[in-house]
Amino acid sequence: MSAQAQVDTLRERVNSFAMKDGVAVVALIDANSALVLQWLPYLDRLKTGVADELITGVASSLVEAAACAALGLVRPALFSMRTEIDVILTWLYFKDHRIEWENVNATGDGFKLKKEMFEYFTRYFDGFGERYGILKNTASRVELDTYRFLSAHIHSQSAITLPVANNLSEVVRDRKTGDELAEIAKAVDEYISDVLMALYAKDWIHIPTNLSQHLEGRFKTPAQRSTFFKTII
Repeated sequence: MSAQAQVDTLRERVNSFAMKDGVAVVALIDANSALVLQWLPYLDRLKTGVADELITGVASSLVEAAACAALGLVRPALFSMRTEIDVILTWLYFKDHRIEWENVNATGDGFKLKKEMFEYFTRYFDGFGERYGILKNTASRVELDTYRFLSAHIHSQSAITLPVANNLSEVVRDRKTGDELAEIAKAVDEYISDVLMALYAKDWIHIPTNLSQHLEGRFKTPAQRSTFFKTII
């Protein structure tokens, strides 16, 4: 098949998916991203004047993921979902490290790995590790380390995560895969919210009511709730 024929077929398949299933898939991703969307106004309060643009990047990554999903482009959507996590973790660290952030922008060096940032959270945010552990034990997502799950797809270092496309149009997947993508968006949403809740639970009175109510519904036992809040109240 010629390049022109492949592009024409790709255009037709993208258009078909967008017309038939695009709105429904975007609506699912929007609904499954409700926690992060509620966190964003709260995070505006925490801006320090350093790396503030990354907060906009979180919202933009979510929009990008939904846009790709609306066209049936699953793998690009997965890339955007991992970016969503990358950007929020990066902001959580660099917002309090002006010199390091300036160095990153000037040289392209000095980015922090996920492991380093979690070590930072555990060391400097009292109770973070214990609270995050409880949230992992009460999580609804199947893959607890959603970042690792997405990274496996991005790096494609196993047979199950390899891209499978013999021509251009095959990068557009079916509705079933789009629905699975929306479930991954839900896992990303919960993962990010859990990190933020474990970090900022001490600011309980300022956390949006819907988020605090959602957290209350997560506890499986009174002991979990007591342990979660023992360093807060």
